[in-house]
Amino acid sequence: MINAQVRALRSRSDTIAQRSVSGLCALALALQIGCFSYLPVQSSPPAPAQQVGVVLNDRGRVLLGDRVGASVDRIDGKVVSLQNGALVLDVYRVTDLRGNTATWTGERVSIPEEAILGYRPRTLSKFKTFLLVGTIALAIISSLGKSLDLFGDPVTDRPGDGPPQS
Repeated sequence: MINAQVRALRSRSDTIAQRSVSGLCALALALQIGCFSYLPVQSSPPAPAQQVGVVLNDRGRVLLGDRVGASVDRIDGKVVSLQNGALVLDVYRVTDLRGNTATWTGERVSIPEEAILGYRPRTLSKFKTFLLVGTIALAIISSLGKSLDLFGDPVTDRPGDGPPQS
Protein backbone atom coordinates (compact mmCIF):
# COMPACT_ATOMS: atom_id res chain seq x y z
CA MET A 1 0.00 0.00 0.00
CA ILE A 2 2.70 2.44 1.01
CA ASN A 3 4.89 1.44 -1.97
CA ALA A 4 1.98 2.21 -4.30
CA GLN A 5 1.62 5.66 -2.73
CA VAL A 6 5.34 6.31 -3.09
CA ARG A 7 5.23 5.21 -6.76
CA ALA A 8 2.21 7.45 -7.40
CA LEU A 9 4.01 10.44 -5.84
CA ARG A 10 7.15 9.77 -7.90
CA SER A 11 5.06 9.38 -11.08
CA ARG A 12 3.33 12.69 -10.36
CA SER A 13 6.65 14.45 -9.75
CA ASP A 14 8.03 12.95 -13.01
CA THR A 15 5.04 14.35 -14.92
CA ILE A 16 5.49 17.76 -13.30
CA ALA A 17 9.20 17.72 -14.18
CA GLN A 18 8.49 16.76 -17.79
CA ARG A 19 5.89 19.51 -18.12
CA SER A 20 8.29 22.00 -16.55
CA VAL A 21 11.01 21.12 -19.05
CA SER A 22 8.52 21.31 -21.95
CA GLY A 23 7.26 24.70 -20.77
CA LEU A 24 10.80 25.93 -20.34
CA CYS A 25 11.72 24.90 -23.88
CA ALA A 26 8.66 26.69 -25.23
CA LEU A 27 9.60 29.78 -23.23
CA ALA A 28 13.14 29.61 -24.60
CA LEU A 29 11.82 29.62 -28.16
CA ALA A 30 9.60 32.58 -27.38
CA LEU A 31 12.47 34.48 -25.76
CA GLN A 32 14.91 33.71 -28.55
CA ILE A 33 14.36 37.14 -30.02
CA GLY A 34 15.50 38.53 -26.66
CA CYS A 35 19.05 37.47 -27.50
CA PHE A 36 19.33 40.31 -30.00
CA SER A 37 19.79 44.02 -29.45
CA TYR A 38 19.91 47.10 -31.64
CA LEU A 39 23.02 49.27 -31.85
CA PRO A 40 22.73 53.06 -31.45
CA VAL A 41 21.50 55.09 -34.42
CA GLN A 42 24.02 55.24 -37.27
CA SER A 43 24.00 57.34 -40.41
CA SER A 44 25.60 54.95 -42.90
CA PRO A 45 23.20 52.73 -44.86
CA PRO A 46 23.30 49.01 -44.01
CA ALA A 47 24.40 46.25 -46.36
CA PRO A 48 21.82 44.09 -48.14
CA ALA A 49 20.50 41.07 -46.17
CA GLN A 50 21.26 42.80 -42.84
CA GLN A 51 18.59 43.02 -40.12
CA VAL A 52 18.07 46.68 -39.26
CA GLY A 53 15.75 49.12 -37.55
CA VAL A 54 15.09 52.20 -39.71
CA VAL A 55 14.32 55.27 -37.59
CA LEU A 56 12.04 57.71 -39.40
CA ASN A 57 12.09 61.50 -39.19
CA ASP A 58 8.96 63.69 -39.14
CA ARG A 59 8.88 63.91 -42.93
CA GLY A 60 9.12 60.12 -43.14
CA ARG A 61 6.15 59.67 -40.83
CA VAL A 62 4.08 61.85 -43.15
CA LEU A 63 5.38 60.23 -46.38
CA LEU A 64 4.87 56.64 -45.14
CA GLY A 65 1.77 57.18 -42.99
CA ASP A 66 -0.58 55.63 -45.54
CA ARG A 67 1.67 52.55 -46.06
CA VAL A 68 2.96 51.69 -42.57
CA GLY A 69 0.61 53.55 -40.23
CA ALA A 70 0.44 56.88 -38.47
CA SER A 71 3.09 58.01 -35.96
CA VAL A 72 5.59 55.28 -36.87
CA ASP A 73 8.96 55.76 -35.20
CA ARG A 74 10.90 52.70 -36.37
CA ILE A 75 10.52 50.04 -39.05
CA ASP A 76 12.38 46.76 -38.41
CA GLY A 77 13.21 44.41 -41.23
CA LYS A 78 15.72 42.85 -43.57
CA VAL A 79 17.43 45.07 -46.14
CA VAL A 80 16.69 43.99 -49.71
CA SER A 81 18.48 46.78 -51.57
CA LEU A 82 19.38 50.45 -51.67
CA GLN A 83 18.38 51.80 -55.09
CA ASN A 84 17.25 55.06 -56.68
CA GLY A 85 17.51 56.98 -53.39
CA ALA A 86 15.31 54.54 -51.48
CA LEU A 87 15.90 51.69 -49.06
CA VAL A 88 13.86 48.56 -49.86
CA LEU A 89 13.03 46.56 -46.73
CA ASP A 90 11.18 43.31 -45.95
CA VAL A 91 9.33 44.48 -42.83
CA TYR A 92 8.68 42.24 -39.82
CA ARG A 93 7.81 44.84 -37.16
CA VAL A 94 6.72 48.47 -36.93
CA THR A 95 7.01 50.52 -33.72
CA ASP A 96 5.08 53.76 -33.19
CA LEU A 97 6.08 56.80 -31.12
CA ARG A 98 4.31 55.44 -28.02
CA GLY A 99 6.24 52.15 -28.17
CA ASN A 100 3.37 50.03 -29.49
CA THR A 101 4.45 47.39 -31.99
CA ALA A 102 2.72 45.71 -34.90
CA THR A 103 4.06 42.47 -36.37
CA TRP A 104 4.33 42.19 -40.14
CA THR A 105 5.01 39.13 -42.27
CA GLY A 106 7.78 40.37 -44.54
CA GLU A 107 5.88 42.82 -46.73
CA ARG A 108 8.25 44.80 -48.92
CA VAL A 109 8.33 48.56 -48.32
CA SER A 110 10.37 51.20 -50.11
CA ILE A 111 11.56 54.00 -47.79
CA PRO A 112 12.88 57.22 -49.39
CA GLU A 113 16.25 58.44 -48.06
CA GLU A 114 14.76 61.82 -47.05
CA ALA A 115 12.39 59.94 -44.71
CA ILE A 116 15.22 58.26 -42.75
CA LEU A 117 16.74 59.74 -39.59
CA GLY A 118 19.15 56.84 -39.11
CA TYR A 119 19.72 53.09 -38.96
CA ARG A 120 19.94 50.77 -35.94
CA PRO A 121 21.71 47.53 -36.95
CA ARG A 122 20.55 44.39 -35.13
CA THR A 123 23.27 42.28 -33.49
CA LEU A 124 23.48 39.17 -31.35
CA SER A 125 23.87 40.02 -27.67
CA LYS A 126 26.36 37.55 -26.16
CA PHE A 127 25.39 38.47 -22.60
CA LYS A 128 21.64 37.99 -23.13
CA THR A 129 22.25 34.71 -24.97
CA PHE A 130 24.55 33.37 -22.23
CA LEU A 131 22.05 34.39 -19.54
CA LEU A 132 19.15 32.68 -21.33
CA VAL A 133 21.08 29.47 -22.08
CA GLY A 134 22.44 29.30 -18.50
CA THR A 135 18.99 29.74 -16.97
CA ILE A 136 17.49 27.07 -19.20
CA ALA A 137 20.34 24.64 -18.51
CA LEU A 138 20.01 25.09 -14.75
CA ALA A 139 16.25 24.56 -14.88
CA ILE A 140 16.59 21.41 -16.99
CA ILE A 141 19.32 19.97 -14.76
CA SER A 142 17.24 20.74 -11.68
CA SER A 143 14.10 19.15 -13.18
CA LEU A 144 15.95 16.09 -14.44
CA GLY A 145 17.72 15.73 -11.11
CA LYS A 146 14.38 15.55 -9.33
CA SER A 147 12.72 13.24 -11.82
CA LEU A 148 15.68 10.83 -11.97
CA ASP A 149 16.13 11.07 -8.19
CA LEU A 150 19.80 12.02 -8.63
CA PHE A 151 19.90 13.91 -5.37
CA GLY A 152 18.04 11.25 -3.36
CA ASP A 153 16.40 11.50 0.01
CA PRO A 154 18.98 10.55 2.66
CA VAL A 155 16.36 9.44 5.18
CA THR A 156 14.44 6.96 3.02
CA ASP A 157 17.25 5.84 0.68
CA ARG A 158 19.42 4.09 3.27
CA PRO A 159 19.49 0.31 2.89
CA GLY A 160 17.24 -1.40 5.38
CA ASP A 161 15.36 1.77 6.21
CA GLY A 162 11.91 2.40 4.97
CA PRO A 163 8.58 3.67 6.09
CA PRO A 164 7.45 2.48 9.49
CA GLN A 165 5.42 -0.70 9.40
CA SER A 166 2.02 -0.61 11.07
